[in-house]
Amino acid sequence: MNQPDDHARIPGNPPVIPEPPILAEVPEPPVGSASDDYPPWLLPPPVPSASAEILAKGFPEPPPILPETEGPPPRVDNPLPPMFSPRRPVADPVSPGAFIGLGVLMAASLLALFIPGELGRLLLGSWTTCIFSTMAVAAYLGLERSWARQVSWLILGGTLILMALFNGGISLRAMSENGVRGNYEVLLVMCLSLLCVIPAFRPILHQSPLGFRWLSGTTEWTSVRLLALGTTVSLTLSCCMPLLILGEPPILLAMQRSAEFAAEITQNRGAEGMLRDNLYSLVWTLGGAMLAVGMGIRRNTTQTLERLGLQRISILQLGVAVLLTALLLGLGELMDLGITRTWQAFGWKTTDASAVEALFSSYFTPLGAIIIGVTAGLGEEVAVRGILQPRLGILLSNCFFTAMHAYQYHWDALCSVFITGLVLGLIRKKTNTTVSAIVHGGFDFVLILMAIPKGD
Repeated sequence: MNQPDDHARIPGNPPVIPEPPILAEVPEPPVGSASDDYPPWLLPPPVPSASAEILAKGFPEPPPILPETEGPPPRVDNPLPPMFSPRRPVADPVSPGAFIGLGVLMAASLLALFIPGELGRLLLGSWTTCIFSTMAVAAYLGLERSWARQVSWLILGGTLILMALFNGGISLRAMSENGVRGNYEVLLVMCLSLLCVIPAFRPILHQSPLGFRWLSGTTEWTSVRLLALGTTVSLTLSCCMPLLILGEPPILLAMQRSAEFAAEITQNRGAEGMLRDNLYSLVWTLGGAMLAVGMGIRRNTTQTLERLGLQRISILQLGVAVLLTALLLGLGELMDLGITRTWQAFGWKTTDASAVEALFSSYFTPLGAIIIGVTAGLGEEVAVRGILQPRLGILLSNCFFTAMHAYQYHWDALCSVFITGLVLGLIRKKTNTTVSAIVHGGFDFVLILMAIPKGD
């Protein structure tokens, strides 16, 4: 019997084509992927193995040779089909440093109620910082935990109620000699201050067609940014309520009505005690600012300082800051002159300069000028231009900065403060908070020096 090769060599016989070998099913090893976390009925149907496809369809044609492309093949991070998305990654663990810092603030605030003397004054300076830092920490935790987000809004509501009570108390002292009419005005101040809670819990300004993207530089609104927006708008309105209703700055009006009022609001601390209180407040403000931008929760120390804009500056930047301070002083003189003439032309009320000098007389010394330059320059810039401006933009943060002065200034001086704040906001945007703090501190330092009586 001839072999197949011999049979193929016989003329006239067709060649014998051998049949393809039968491929056995080779089980594929299990591959762990994100699809293991989903129930079987949610997954797409299984893809047949390569050997089964060959047996069913025969030998496929070889794939075409594609031209080579530069770079590695694209990486597929999600092995699931498009209808399935990978699970959300777990948030980074919260650093214990954030809770330690917050615990120190809370302990200091509580101990201030029981410890007298200078140590008690030091601890008392933590009250305002503790409230806002606790609210900020709860807001950052609320990015992942709904209960913390609710706590942050409850703290904001309580803060606005305290502000309404404060406005009512300061207005009552200012209108103590006006009888029934004064009582009505005090009640109106408190009611309108309480209504400022509404914009806090309805922060819809980010949805309005007012060019808020231009103001804030972003359209990404997280729960933290919404809380900052509600807090800023509500406190800005609340701080202006006494001036709007009474027609006069409440602190200056109270000083005119009562000679003992200045001693009462300072608790007879005297000039040196007031300067120390400013330094105490600055220490707590700087620590609370670190927590207010998420240190230990979303940022480490380096990222926190960068977020606040507190950066080391060069000799050139220091020279630029000194030059900007001189320019701001010149602008302030021209601005005050123009505002004063405008107010006089329309017959509007202006700020009582003598009352302002009496209010700040404790700081009219060279040492007071230095401390005011450091505390007001650094503290206000970190709080306003460091924390708020990157979140809410120059305009809205500057409105809050201006409203904080509404207890001692009339509208003419507030207009001057607003323009000065806009300049500082632009400096912060183009450089950093360190430069704007130097300019702000230098500006206040020179103004205090100029206000010192010549005989001293």
